[in-house]
Amino acid sequence: MLLTHRAATFSDSGSETAMVNFDLTINLGTILEIGVLLVGGVTTLTTLRNTVKTIKDDQKSFKAETKGQFDGIQAELKKLGDVLIGMARFDERITNLDKRVTAHGRQIDDMRRGRGFIRGAEDERQTVDGEY
Repeated sequence: MLLTHRAATFSDSGSETAMVNFDLTINLGTILEIGVLLVGGVTTLTTLRNTVKTIKDDQKSFKAETKGQFDGIQAELKKLGDVLIGMARFDERITNLDKRVTAHGRQIDDMRRGRGFIRGAEDERQTVDGEY
């Protein structure tokens, strides 16, 4: 099939000047070119679709993996909190023990000076003799 169109214009002097020619012929090369473009477009769309699907699958697996790691971190932080609570309790016990030891030390010092001896009601001694 051969379709051609030639555009011609005439100038003011009357001479014909050629402008643009359009060749409307359809041949095997044109058909092959259109076919290649169509196959390339379909291939490109298929590849893009598969790439997007792969990215979505990777994102889902990453979310699941991250959630597992996050749960592990939370469990470790809970254990760390329990350890800190135990350390605070132990520190309080040491503080109380220190207060008791200090109080006992004061009592011992007072006893060395002769104050604070425990005497029974029947014991009416006024001196330290016999208290050792």
